[in-house]
Amino acid sequence: MRSIGFVARPLVLSAFALFAGISGASADETLDTSKLPRVSGTKDIFASPSSTIFTAPGAVAEAAEGTVAALTAAGWQQYAPAFAEQVKTPTMAIANLKRGAVGLSVFVTVAPAQNNATSVTYTGVVIANDLPFPNGATDIKFDGDRPFLSCVTGGDLAATSDFLRTELIARGWSPWSVKDNAKSAYADQKTDNGLYAYYVRDAGKPLILVLQSADGGKTLVKLESVSPDLLHPDEKKEAAKAPEVSPAPAAKHEDKIGDAMDDLAASIIKQAQQAVADSMQGAKPAAPDKSDKAADEPTEALTVLDGNTAPIPVPSTAADVEFDGASGNLEFTSSSGIKQIAAFYRSQMKTLGWTEEKSVINKSNMVVLGFHKGEQDVSLTLMKMGTTVNVTANGSALEKPEAAAEASASSDTASAPANEPEKELEAEDAGGLPVPKEHSLSGSEQSMFRHGANASVPAKLTSVLAFYRRELGKRDWKEETSKSVVKDDSAEIHFTTADGPAVLKLRRANGETTVALTVREDDKATKSGLLAKAGQTKLLFGNYLDTEAVITIAGKTIKVPAGAGSKGPDGPTLDVAPGKYPYKLKGGTSGAVPDAPIEVGANEIWGVMIGPGGVLSLQMY
Repeated sequence: MRSIGFVARPLVLSAFALFAGISGASADETLDTSKLPRVSGTKDIFASPSSTIFTAPGAVAEAAEGTVAALTAAGWQQYAPAFAEQVKTPTMAIANLKRGAVGLSVFVTVAPAQNNATSVTYTGVVIANDLPFPNGATDIKFDGDRPFLSCVTGGDLAATSDFLRTELIARGWSPWSVKDNAKSAYADQKTDNGLYAYYVRDAGKPLILVLQSADGGKTLVKLESVSPDLLHPDEKKEAAKAPEVSPAPAAKHEDKIGDAMDDLAASIIKQAQQAVADSMQGAKPAAPDKSDKAADEPTEALTVLDGNTAPIPVPSTAADVEFDGASGNLEFTSSSGIKQIAAFYRSQMKTLGWTEEKSVINKSNMVVLGFHKGEQDVSLTLMKMGTTVNVTANGSALEKPEAAAEASASSDTASAPANEPEKELEAEDAGGLPVPKEHSLSGSEQSMFRHGANASVPAKLTSVLAFYRRELGKRDWKEETSKSVVKDDSAEIHFTTADGPAVLKLRRANGETTVALTVREDDKATKSGLLAKAGQTKLLFGNYLDTEAVITIAGKTIKVPAGAGSKGPDGPTLDVAPGKYPYKLKGGTSGAVPDAPIEVGANEIWGVMIGPGGVLSLQMY
């Protein structure tokens, strides 16, 4: 995928007793982000085990470099996203790290609300499928969902294999012998330049580990999921098929692993084919084409297969087409030449709006293609096997029905109704409100007159919307259809409830659907006496500093005593009309870009808290 991935944004004001007690995104219970190493000179804004925010001296690049160095010194290993761009700009940087099975996201940016100081956010990350990182590994690329790992290590082949075998077994994986068709204590198969081995566990796809010797005594490592069919060749009485070694992520020019994949294709795959063939009681793979030129191949353009049900185009010469939408795999054979098929996909995918990525394998007997479109990606491996070409494809575009609708106008999936849910989601509780059980992050919030739930869900927006209409209907919530707005990438649904008005906001972001569900507690707000006159909004001020603070807002200069609002709404208040209100805090950085204004609506209550990092605001009603 090309997106930067979902970055958890904690509800930063939850630390203040006046305003809220908010539980953040769940992560590994042993991780306390508030105690992690950081650069010197930081100031806390918010701290909790799951998420911590602080300001750091220096520009974004300097703070990011120093932060990663401090974490690395404490045993954390940084990795790049395997199927996404690594984000780094002058005003924003994202780093991903792992220590053992615990993940950490580091988000560094300029924070206007903190007088444009550099803000650093630590967020614990749950890793779905942990894979072991060798000690001292470099050029690490990792994806815990697929799963996928590639890296360079200083250890030799034997030491690296022993380390990974031990660590994988500790994580529930077992070596698998294709020859014996059974689990084994040791299943390494040597190749000309390295070795490979399969690993299995009770749930999920098997893994293939591929190691290759590199210059300087280093070892290239690649570990990824493959089709279970490769483990049982005797069950498929057909020509031997190479292990499904999908391409490395789109490589930059300096990508050492990507630059070595041509050699890997020429040695690892050839040896793996032979090993599988030997286990098939005499069945042998067709002799590979040793020529790097394909002058005899036909050059006419191929057409799209009629009745294709895969999310991406398939050539009309395809046979034995197998598409598994659950696992995101597409396989077929073709009598056309490898150059013809490659040209077909380059033309068809470009027409459909896909962008081709740099390929590190482009031979007459094997071609690897990669494409991305928005948040979707797909990779194809074309391998010549005698007189036919075997094609395997995988990627997020093949895993999600909505990607199918975008990928090919000829796909049956593309004709599915736009409002058809992808799947029925199950519910679990978050602060007394429902959230989909299948989520990457979830949390709840509670302020004086308002409570809510937040989540990020790896499902299409229509599925999440259908989930909430079903679950909230069970609670006798009534939708105000005249106020509801539903778009392709967002939705805002209003409800009436026994507690007061509620709003559900959904938005597509980074391949997931984000959820913000809030309920305003009318009775509590009315009885508190804190509501402003009809049509206006009340601001409640608090101060967590040890000294008096002075803030100028809406044309008023307000003195806020030290400690005001720490135990209740006992600080100064101000009634304002709906609108945007810039403010100035006494002692703020001279000449800095003006602070981001506080925007309020009618009939609301907002808390404005002054702390070490500046001014933070939270809607309380």
